[in-house]
Amino acid sequence: MENPYEETSKRLKIAEEQVQRFKDISKGIILVGSVAYSPNFNVTKNSDLDMLIIVDDLKKTLPLIISEASERKALQNRVFEGYCIKEESNNVPVSLHILSEDSFDIISKCFVADIRVYRPEGKDGIYNLKGFEGNIYPYKIKNIKLNDLEGFRTIVPISFISQDRFYIGVHRDKLLSHPKILYDNGTISGKVDKLWKTVSENLYDESVRLYGKLDLEKMNVVNALNKKERMSSEVIQDIKEKTKFYISKFK
Repeated sequence: MENPYEETSKRLKIAEEQVQRFKDISKGIILVGSVAYSPNFNVTKNSDLDMLIIVDDLKKTLPLIISEASERKALQNRVFEGYCIKEESNNVPVSLHILSEDSFDIISKCFVADIRVYRPEGKDGIYNLKGFEGNIYPYKIKNIKLNDLEGFRTIVPISFISQDRFYIGVHRDKLLSHPKILYDNGTISGKVDKLWKTVSENLYDESVRLYGKLDLEKMNVVNALNKKERMSSEVIQDIKEKTKFYISKFK
């Protein structure tokens, strides 16, 4: 039988190795995914180690993440807002979301936006993105083939409006689902704080518009998170308390 404590511990050790790998060229490193929102609870041998790495210059990371010289050269001549790299360490799948500082600003404060990331392999299928009532929008992943690279440009929604409802995008979902900041040079925690303010204000405005008042029983941040069913009750309660705290700042 799998031991979630052992699987969590294994991934936390690898996460620390990744911090040392990228620390010198990063603004911040954030643990997200199941190891953040469900440690010692729902982490299995198949669980990814999911991390966000924020840098001021994406191209400085290329020697660390791209082994093929021709691929590195092609990427030096292209502009992206992030790289999404899949690796494996000690039989653990590792997902590295390397984002520019500018794209992290977009995630933290824009009402609606997309970013464009490079993936060595395309990501097929659907993102089931959610709104504050748990309503699901099946967002078809958009991969654009590049002429001089084997990889793809993937369009990643930060948040968007559909039928007059606000939907949380991929990276916002990760950053609202009980992340753990592993390294911060002094700017990252403030931007996560700004994200909470931005999303909480959107929640408040939409609830008042639809129901005439703030109704956290019908609409809340937890409903908008894709993996809420896998979260512990303590994590869910923490997210609910954060929502109340940030809404109280402008209510």
